[in-house]
Amino acid sequence: MRALLGLAGIALAAASLGAGAATFQADKVVRLIVPFAPGGTSDVVARTLAPKLSEGLGRTVIVENLPGGGTIIGTQTLVRSPADGYAIMLATPDLTINPSLQPNLPYDARKDVVPVALVGTYPMVLVANASQKLSSVADVLAHERAKPGDIYYASAGNGSMPHLCAELFNYLAKTHLTHVPYKGNGPAITDLLAGRVSLLFTGAPPVVGYLQAGTLRALAVTSPARNPALPDVPTLQESGVPGYDVSAWFGFIAPAGTPAEVVSRLNGEINRALKDPDVRKRLAGLGADVTITTPEAFGALLKSETDKWARVVGAARIRLD
Repeated sequence: MRALLGLAGIALAAASLGAGAATFQADKVVRLIVPFAPGGTSDVVARTLAPKLSEGLGRTVIVENLPGGGTIIGTQTLVRSPADGYAIMLATPDLTINPSLQPNLPYDARKDVVPVALVGTYPMVLVANASQKLSSVADVLAHERAKPGDIYYASAGNGSMPHLCAELFNYLAKTHLTHVPYKGNGPAITDLLAGRVSLLFTGAPPVVGYLQAGTLRALAVTSPARNPALPDVPTLQESGVPGYDVSAWFGFIAPAGTPAEVVSRLNGEINRALKDPDVRKRLAGLGADVTITTPEAFGALLKSETDKWARVVGAARIRLD
């Protein structure tokens, strides 16, 4: 009997170890959903990390682009996937913005997904057409005081991160910048270069070439500290807009109900990949500040971001057409 109990104890210990290790089946691939079209910054981040995750998990990780609906299509696909660790998604601030803008989402972002790991944060950049007379945030504020509503800003669309960044600026600086929405960041940048609009909040990668060429001018970054990739560009707080603090981010989520040991395994492999020097260099080139976190810490960020954007949307009375 003692021998049998001993064997049973060994078996239970082995089973417990196996559960903690959260082994993945050899014949299944892991789907890494990117809710944007190929070629964008999110796609680059996902394809940078996917090979490292494949190595760590010992399984193929495939990137699946599911653009549309302001990330709603990709997120809906994720929450409808089995909660077994074989479907994860690279989320962006849209996950925390959409609940305030879209009352009839086909999922509940607070309940239907679980946080896995934060990848990193990066500031948005306020850029201006260099041929116009807006060379600083002080110029923008002075012009607005003299002629409220006379400055037009572009965005990637109603409810997009660039739109909300500008509305937060309006709210904190008590300005009245006039919104011109476009169908994506590309057309917005095109019209900014043409001088049809004066300002745009955007991530840095799409405009770095124009900044270097001198056709666009960076007025400020949205984070509370300067960004190492743009060390000469002041923050909005430095530039006369107290309390302005916005950082975009990338992070992995999984369907609600994914076992805790699976989330822990994924978190560990993602964090291991983020420590790789080549990965860090690639992400730093995108202006991202790589961050190693627990699922719980990322979950706290998601909650605070959801609450913040709800306040901005409410204060600006933003409605989608």
